[in-house]
Amino acid sequence: MARFLFTLLPLIGHLNPALAVAATLLERGHQVAWAVHTAEIGASLPEGAHVYTLASGPAAPASPPVRGLRSVQLFFEDYAFPLAERALPDLVAAVQDFRPDVMAVDCQMVAGAIAARRLGVPWGSLACTSAAILKAAPPVHAWIAAQHEALQRRCLPLPAATAPWPDLSPHRVVVFSIDALVGRRHERFDAPFAFVGPMQAVGRRPVAFPWDWLRADAPTLLVTLGTVSRDLETRFFEVVLEALAGMPAVQAVMVAPQRLAAQAPPNVLVQSFVPQPELLARVDGVVCHAGHNTVCEALLRGLPLVVSPIRDDQPVIARQVVDAGAGLFLRHGKATPAAAREAIERVLGSTALREGARRLAQQLQAAPGRAGAADALAALVA
Repeated sequence: MARFLFTLLPLIGHLNPALAVAATLLERGHQVAWAVHTAEIGASLPEGAHVYTLASGPAAPASPPVRGLRSVQLFFEDYAFPLAERALPDLVAAVQDFRPDVMAVDCQMVAGAIAARRLGVPWGSLACTSAAILKAAPPVHAWIAAQHEALQRRCLPLPAATAPWPDLSPHRVVVFSIDALVGRRHERFDAPFAFVGPMQAVGRRPVAFPWDWLRADAPTLLVTLGTVSRDLETRFFEVVLEALAGMPAVQAVMVAPQRLAAQAPPNVLVQSFVPQPELLARVDGVVCHAGHNTVCEALLRGLPLVVSPIRDDQPVIARQVVDAGAGLFLRHGKATPAAAREAIERVLGSTALREGARRLAQQLQAAPGRAGAADALAALVA
């Protein structure tokens, strides 16, 4: 049996898909270890996991005060690249100790790709967002390429050749989406992609939820901004609460700071955490930030979405949903209760949107999933 070392950004949205792939490898008798920032995500790893701790880097970025190229610069300059350089020595030591046959590296965990190349270990990229395989606008594309070049020159021994896009493995790039959802609006990188679809929830720790609160006779909505909600002001939530207050026939579960419960009308349950996969099986539509995991988990169940992107890859994912005929766009910073109410009514009542979501669900359900992702990584074992 083979040995696999996983490394990823210290973000739950990046951990959850990796947990599903790792669980499949373990079921097949392989050995799995993790090289991660345990202070941030260690508590979410399975009990008894073989873990190497990486030195903590900068905190995950909050919503940037700027947009466009400057927001991309802030992500790389203030977070991704400092994180890579800080983690690299510990990651190299973990590889040398565990001696993996294959590394599974989050696309945005550049230190993992550099460590694999330095030590000659085959590695596969895990694209937790389909935006990672798409080229950005030319000025952004050129700037990121230059930063990758500089990082490699600092971290790779000379005269090692640098790679134009070191975050994408030349061996295999496992994409947790499907070709039909990614679409052709944006140009893709030239890489050996394996589209495996979203990962079903495996290895996540249970979350308590008051299931008795849900009524079986009411259309139900999930409202979530994912793990970014802790960094945000509450205006968007308050707008949606006001919209839902005027829709007593609809019930909603809102994943938001618990302090908002005092403002919630009787038809809205505010929870800090929810068992999202289980809850999605009980709802009729989703309002979200177009986070990749949330979008794919909702579409997997044929649920239409109201997408309100905030930052990072979310505008790209939101566009994919709308282009695929499975959702509506709601402008995050300018949303009003009236606009939110109209979007919710349409997403719950539109036959066309529901058919679009169900069409994608059929293709997502037919994707190879975690078994296909595990197959793609196992194929790299020498």
